[in-house]
Amino acid sequence: RMLTHEIRSTLDRHTIQRTTLVELGRTLDLEECALWMPTHRGQTLELSHTLKNLIPMGSSVAINLPLSMMSLRSAQAIRIPHTCPLARIRPPVGRYVPPEVVAVRVPLLHLSDFQINDWPDLSPKSYAVMVLILPMDGIRKWRDHELELVEVVADQVAVALSHAAILEGSMRARDQLMEQNVALDNARQEAETAIRARNDFLAVMNH
Repeated sequence: RMLTHEIRSTLDRHTIQRTTLVELGRTLDLEECALWMPTHRGQTLELSHTLKNLIPMGSSVAINLPLSMMSLRSAQAIRIPHTCPLARIRPPVGRYVPPEVVAVRVPLLHLSDFQINDWPDLSPKSYAVMVLILPMDGIRKWRDHELELVEVVADQVAVALSHAAILEGSMRARDQLMEQNVALDNARQEAETAIRARNDFLAVMNH
């Protein structure tokens, strides 16, 4: 409960994502935790945040890869091989035991047609993928209650990101309304100035 509270204690998208990785890493003692976000065209997943930067930032993975599709289609956390591009971390020097890795999808609720005084239309258009890697000592294995925790956190992240999207949408709508009000006020002042100039001209002509 404390973990999900930390995740939902902010309405900034980047803080939500970073806090999620930090709290999961601390709670589960992870070697690495990474969040992959879909691009606007929806053809690739790009690395958005990592816990320890063991996966190079700027990395991208095609969504149509079998393991990517498997992660996106499953509503549950699934085990994936450590050789999967989503989990390809820099190996330590010397011998090591490949770690166990799980991936879980995070629904991304997109904001569309936000209207003031109206509830926005939220619909799951795409998914992010969160990848969690256990320590590279081969001792620990994923346990069922840990996988359940990961799934709960993924759902809470989706809720927190949707709240952030609503806030961002409302702020954009407010800014647009303020810009429209300023434009209308400027137009009114220009019209009043033009009317005064015309009246002054007519007054001079009548004399």
